[in-house]
Amino acid sequence: MHARFTRNLLMLCFGMALAHTSSAQNAARIYVEPDGWSIGTTLGESDMWGNVGTKSVLEHYINSKYFNRMGFMGGMFGRYTVHPCFAIRLGVNYGQLYATDKWNYDLAKNSANQGTDAYQRYARNQDALDDVFEGEILFELTPKRFNPESRGASRKGQPYIAAGFTYFHFEPFSTAANTTTWVKTYDLDLEGEGFKGPGYPPKYSLWQPAIPLAIGYRWDIGEHLNLGVEYMYRYCFTSYLDGVSGKYVSDAAFQENLSPSNAALAEVTADKGHYTGLEAPNAAGNLRGVPGVKDSYSTLSIVLYYKINTNTRTWWK
Repeated sequence: MHARFTRNLLMLCFGMALAHTSSAQNAARIYVEPDGWSIGTTLGESDMWGNVGTKSVLEHYINSKYFNRMGFMGGMFGRYTVHPCFAIRLGVNYGQLYATDKWNYDLAKNSANQGTDAYQRYARNQDALDDVFEGEILFELTPKRFNPESRGASRKGQPYIAAGFTYFHFEPFSTAANTTTWVKTYDLDLEGEGFKGPGYPPKYSLWQPAIPLAIGYRWDIGEHLNLGVEYMYRYCFTSYLDGVSGKYVSDAAFQENLSPSNAALAEVTADKGHYTGLEAPNAAGNLRGVPGVKDSYSTLSIVLYYKINTNTRTWWK
């Protein structure tokens, strides 16, 4: 009887240990995403990368005037998990992009040579503002969840990467003369876009494709919520995101190709350095930007999404 009691006690303890292990595994699997839908939102700061602004990425962020005015972008998305390591995301975003040559003030002030890139950018005195609406499809990859049964897969925090396709609409603005008044620049053709005669660039479209690349880190908060931080860079196929790409044109060209009101506005918007006394008015044909260099924009965002399907079945076995 004593032997039977001991054997039964050992079997009971062994069963309880197995139950505990199974429970722990099931608890861990809560954080290994099942297949199904999530809905989410993003919100963060945005940056324009083009001819206007600083040449250096570091100076873009650390100059003394960067925080005077920033752009922001946010949106919503639906996300479908195909496998714990792979998901497809469809989203729409809206926001503003901003850049200004005034970000070069620190370098220009400390430069002994007025021929430096920073001084020339600051003296140009251009700025750009875009209202942007975009739709995107992203393919997310979470590397540590290739094997859902691994220890790394069940961790709440996960790094991920993503790439896809974006199609966006932008409405460009710039300030007139030396004022703070923003004017729409698309119909002003500040570099002679679409003008008659040789040497003028073609008219560009306000609808443009882009290639988004993202890297992020997210944390599972229970079974439903997920919180993360994400940096996304969009490579564009236009050099007119900031409205600066090629050469200055003459006032006569504006008057010949635009209405009188638009011509007058274009003249005081296309060339603004002389309003600050830093340079003389530019002759037609002088470089206004760097031709052929494509623009881009980026966001640094907080990402929050809700998992609609919380079924933690081990469907991948």
